[in-house]
Amino acid sequence: MKSNRYIITEIRERRSNEFLFGCSERVVASSEFQRLLAYMREHGFIVNKIDERSLPTDAHSDRLVGYEIIHERNKDEEK
Repeated sequence: MKSNRYIITEIRERRSNEFLFGCSERVVASSEFQRLLAYMREHGFIVNKIDERSLPTDAHSDRLVGYEIIHERNKDEEK
C-alpha cells in the first residue's frame, strides 16, 4: 500500500471555540480551561463550581474538581 505524506505549510491560530489541552498538564488549573469556561458562559451556559467538600478524593487522596453546567434556556426546567 502506498502511504500519503503531507507537509504542513501553514499553521493557523486556534478559533475562539477550539480548546487545546496537553496530556501532562493539570487541566482545571490551565488558562485554556479557564478560557473554555468563559466561552461557555458567553454562550448561555451557567457554570458553577461544586463545593470541593462534597466531592470524594482520588487514589492519591487529592480532592476532585467538579462543575455543574446548566444551559440558561433549560434553567427553569431544572428546578
